[in-house]
Amino acid sequence: MNPVLFENVSFAYDTDPVFSELSIGLPPGVISLMGPNGVGKSTFLLLASGRLLPGKGKVLLEGKDTATLDEREKNRLCSLVYQNMEFENEEPLGELLDFVFSQGFLDQKNDTFLRSVTANFELDGLLTRKTQALSKGEMQRAVMAFSLLYGSRVVVMDEPVFALEDQQKRRALGFLTEYARTSGVSFLYSAHEMDLTRDYSDQVLLFAKERPPIMGTEKEILTREVLEEAYQVPYILLHQKERLFRSTLLQQAEK
Repeated sequence: MNPVLFENVSFAYDTDPVFSELSIGLPPGVISLMGPNGVGKSTFLLLASGRLLPGKGKVLLEGKDTATLDEREKNRLCSLVYQNMEFENEEPLGELLDFVFSQGFLDQKNDTFLRSVTANFELDGLLTRKTQALSKGEMQRAVMAFSLLYGSRVVVMDEPVFALEDQQKRRALGFLTEYARTSGVSFLYSAHEMDLTRDYSDQVLLFAKERPPIMGTEKEILTREVLEEAYQVPYILLHQKERLFRSTLLQQAEK
């Protein structure tokens, strides 16, 4: 079964169409979303997670129509990590991690998994701090940890590692990839760094203007011809665009 299935989905913001009769099934595993800005990646993730509903057609999440799900069922099936998430809480991070773990949907709950998640997202030194005292990168790592501890069958992440250092990005995505393969949980994440997509995805969903997204392995999608068609720039300039985009995100994270 496809964890996420779009059936003839159309969606628009007011009169600005984003998708028209889109039908696509996402296989289990780790799927990276790529493409230039403004082509629908974030909207796709919101539809896939049931946080937006299509104007026409259906989105099936673990086989269930997202339009029929109440909030608890929606959260059980799918966790959503927004880009640049912020929230304030009076409890320290360690207590929040324990609470999410205890109240989540994992079939088997043991301290070994909790400690493994805490260590791999480098949160051990932050457990006594409140969320409002965390940096952007620390907050992103904490939210990714919440999503695993909660136990949803699908985890959707919009630019989840944008504020992390390179080593932290690879450690986080490596842990997510290994967890997906051992647990059966599926991960959808958007990224602007081709190296991360190449190293940490089973499939790539590539978006472009004026055509539906296409999906394939990284060897099928991350080629000069396919990427130049999607981004509409010469292949040699794509890494320069990536560096500029990462620089912009980091500047936003430091504000």
